This record gives sequence, structure tokens and C-alpha cells, in this order.
Amino acid sequence: MDPIGRRPSPLRPLATAPQAEARPAATAKAAPANSVAQVQQSTFDAPASRAAASKPIPGAWRGGPDTAVGKAIAGMIERMRGSEASGITLKGDTMESLFTRAILDNKHVTNEQLLTITNVKLEQLATSPEDRAKVLKKVPNARELPVHKFTVGMLAAATGLDPKQLSEVCPDLGLTGAPGTPILYAAKTERMQRSTALHDFTDYLRGAGVKGMNKAVWGVENRVLSAAVSALGGGRY
Repeated sequence: MDPIGRRPSPLRPLATAPQAEARPAATAKAAPANSVAQVQQSTFDAPASRAAASKPIPGAWRGGPDTAVGKAIAGMIERMRGSEASGITLKGDTMESLFTRAILDNKHVTNEQLLTITNVKLEQLATSPEDRAKVLKKVPNARELPVHKFTVGMLAAATGLDPKQLSEVCPDLGLTGAPGTPILYAAKTERMQRSTALHDFTDYLRGAGVKGMNKAVWGVENRVLSAAVSALGGGRY
């Protein structure tokens, strides 16, 4: 039977010996195809950094790749793409998409602020030991929450700090509210989690000396007022 179920026509000659001998030649052509597959496989097996490098870096309008701000942005984005938290999403946003929309594409955030962020030190962000104890008493699994890992990952990538060290000294990152107040909890909705992650990002940087970060994103610099704007779903992003 032929492939569509018909019997061979009696008028159609069967393959002659020379034709049958030609078939191995078609098999021999498989070698180049295999070599192409091997090349493709080697591409898939390339380091993640090479794959990330092939993607365009956002924020190009701020400065070319050879400028100080261009190099700073490239470092931030590459660290986000290589972060263990890169696969976490909050309300549809990855760290990179939220950072790009709220910070890099935000005309109220200046290049000077971005460059200052890269010089922030761990001790400038660290929560006091007393407040860390309060955080872990109220939310013992704070460091295991996806929103915490997301917030730590974004802040660590932007500053160049080690995410494990940042998580250790700031277990409250990603929690709604503040230690030492009646309001401190792990938000259940992803909308509030995303809002909290971004507000923690801007407010911790404000506290570390990067002036104007809250105002650039939320429209007001004050910590409490900007948190209220964030919780209500406002802001400039």
C-alpha cells in the first residue's frame, strides 16, 4: 500500500536497482543536518549570560552603552535577568518589567539618581537588629515569601549588593507596613504585593540617601504619604 492507502499501479514500474542504490545517498545527507542540530544545541546550552546579552537593554534613551549611565543600567538589568528571583511575577510583572516601567521609563527619575543607586552600601539599607527581631516575630517566614524575594532581587540588582546579605539584614522587605507599628503583614493579593515591593524599593533608597525617589514614582516624598498613594494604586508609572 502507498502512504494514502492505494495499491501500486500495475503501470507504474517498481524502483530499479540503480534507484534503490541511490537511497543511501539521501541518508548520507543527514550528516550536515545533524551538524546544524549540533550547532543549534550548542546555542541552547550557552550560558544564561550570553542569552541575556542577546536581549536589548531597556532605557537606551538615557545614554548609549559607553556612557556611565548606560553601563550602570546594563549592569542592573543583567543582574535582574540572572537573579534567582527572575522567574517570580507579581500581578503579571517580573522584576525587570516593573523596574523598567516604574524607574527606567519614568522621566521623573534622573540619570544622577540611577548612578547614585549603584553606590548605595548595605549598611545604608539595613534594618536595625531590634526591628529585624520584631519582623520575624510577627512574620517568621518573611524571608521565604515570593514578594520578599522579588523585592530583595530588584533592590540587590539595582545596587549591585549581594541578595543573600540584603535579605539577611532586611527581612521586612516586601512586607506591608513597618516594624514597630501595628501594621506589618504579608499582603495576600498580588496587587498589594507589587505595590509594596515597588514602594519598599523607592523608600529604602530614599532612606539610603537617594533623594527624590518616592516623589519620582509616587508624586510625594514623605514616607507615610507615599505609602498611602502606593496602597491606593496611585503613582507615576
